[in-house]
Amino acid sequence: MSAKIILRTVFSMALLLIPTTFAMVIGTRMITREEVGRQVDQALDGIAYRIDNTLLGVEQTAATIQGDIPNRLDNPQELFKLCRKVLEANPSINGCAIALNPDEHTFRGKPFMAYVHRVHEEIRSAESFTSQPFTEQEWYKTPLLEGVASWGGPLKNEQTESEPLLSYCIPIVTDGPVEGILAIDLSLSVLTRIAQDYKTSTHSYITLLDKDGSYIVHPDSTRLLHMDSLAELRDAEDPAVMEALQEMVRGASGKRSFSLGSTRYLMAYMPFRQSAYPGRQVGNPGWSLAVIYPEKDLYNEFDPGFRLAIIMTLVGLLLLFAGATVIARTSLRPLRKLMYVTKIISKGNYKLPGFETSRTDEVGRLQNQYNKMLHAVAGHMEQLENLSQKEAQHQDALARTYARTKEIQKHKAAFFGNMTHQMADVTAEIRESVDKLCESGADMSKDDEVKVLNSIEMNGNKVTEILNDMLHANS
Repeated sequence: MSAKIILRTVFSMALLLIPTTFAMVIGTRMITREEVGRQVDQALDGIAYRIDNTLLGVEQTAATIQGDIPNRLDNPQELFKLCRKVLEANPSINGCAIALNPDEHTFRGKPFMAYVHRVHEEIRSAESFTSQPFTEQEWYKTPLLEGVASWGGPLKNEQTESEPLLSYCIPIVTDGPVEGILAIDLSLSVLTRIAQDYKTSTHSYITLLDKDGSYIVHPDSTRLLHMDSLAELRDAEDPAVMEALQEMVRGASGKRSFSLGSTRYLMAYMPFRQSAYPGRQVGNPGWSLAVIYPEKDLYNEFDPGFRLAIIMTLVGLLLLFAGATVIARTSLRPLRKLMYVTKIISKGNYKLPGFETSRTDEVGRLQNQYNKMLHAVAGHMEQLENLSQKEAQHQDALARTYARTKEIQKHKAAFFGNMTHQMADVTAEIRESVDKLCESGADMSKDDEVKVLNSIEMNGNKVTEILNDMLHANS
């Protein structure tokens, strides 16, 4: 009975706790997803802020020396010094080029460019950038035609010299046409290191794509020189990867889940926008920033909460089971005692002490009623024992009386047998005397006749005495 009560109690509480825990876990999972979304968005904003600060530093450095260039256009050595000054002022800058418009300025009859760049931490000067004439390169032609400062697309492969670059290009303008282009190069590996330093998860990935889908930031900086995003992931098993990249190239923002191999990832992406600062020309470079997390890393920090909730539920059920066991055993202890006493009573032992209790619940009332029943049964059994003793005494008296009666009957039978024998002898003598008197009465003398009559009388008296003794013995 106690086991059934305990199990029913625990089962009833489990019916309440399990749905509550399930609802709590589902609700917490929904809140967790929202929190993860906020965390990813904050990571995107933080990475964009760090990259934009780096770009702003380059832009401010360019703006600092931009005003000094027009006064030195006729002095090539001074232009080289300005370029070197740029690299010395900002260690993040990989190279600086001042390319003069051949239509406005030439040196020794040839187009002129002052180029200073880093080679293994050493600053070197050159008059060319790659083997292609600078007048044919995009970093020079685009700002020359548009006449506005802007960040050009990443320079890779044959467009650069063994280092993928991102160039900030400013037209050098006086009162007339564009005098030339100031280009400051920022290594893509520098941006990659900056982004990697801001990672919020060990296994997360950060990427920045140009409008044509090529990498500006890649988790592996050694792959920046030759690999573009669309070519790398064209054969991805999950089509959601290519769909996300295509949306990034279109300038969309959002979140997508996809699988690569056996790992499930969450990808959040948004257009990269430059922050507005006084004096800054804010443009739209057409870049898109993405952060990619393994989903297990995102939810691992929240999973202990789920496990803790489940463990707490199980521990609660165990504690409930233990508490219910203690309460049930404590509450049902009088019942077990009553059951024990009932077994003893069923074996015939009615002389047991009662149970004194102060409880007023159902068990206490049952115990009081049982005490009354026990006292009543004990009283009835005592009366039965007294009656049994009296009955035994009566039976003993009857047995003795019966034995005495049998003995008397035996003596009476012997007595009557003796009397009957004596009576038979006397009646035989009387019959002989009567026969004798009848047969020879006429011939018999008076004396003989008197003897015969006296004998009959004497024997008749004996018969009378015998009958009287028998009557007295029978009474």
